[in-house]
Amino acid sequence: MANILDGIKVVEVASFVAGPAAATQLSDFGAEVIKIEPPEGDMWRMANRVPPFPLSKIPYKHLLANRNKKSVALNLKSPKAQQVLYKLVEEADVFLTNSMPHVWAHLGISYEQISKVNPRIVYAIITGFGENGPDADSPGFDCTSWWARSGLMNTIPPKAASR
Repeated sequence: MANILDGIKVVEVASFVAGPAAATQLSDFGAEVIKIEPPEGDMWRMANRVPPFPLSKIPYKHLLANRNKKSVALNLKSPKAQQVLYKLVEEADVFLTNSMPHVWAHLGISYEQISKVNPRIVYAIITGFGENGPDADSPGFDCTSWWARSGLMNTIPPKAASR
């Protein structure tokens, strides 16, 4: 049985959760996702060893956010590695990133750079605080971008002290 996104190719340059989770959802519907990681690997690969998450020898956090994907390690600070990325982008339908705006040009992944390689590409970005404004270059995690900024964090009482 065919999936709705069979034949769609996605190149992902993203880390932690928001970007990878979006690409994973595309892969769940049949898209081929190629995740570009730094040479040392996505830091989320080690989240299973960092509290407050349940500790485990199995990298379950990474597996949940990156299932179904192919992965390539590239140092995108290198022009040679950027050329490898552009070869992948030439044949892709979607480019997805959750990198902050100040790193886009430096890594060769700005809309202008990617669309020059493939003018028909769908360029998808996920940011914590948008592309413009005073916090555009700030990392945005759910606890800062959503819970704290929306005020919802104030509605959740701190854990009751044990007696």
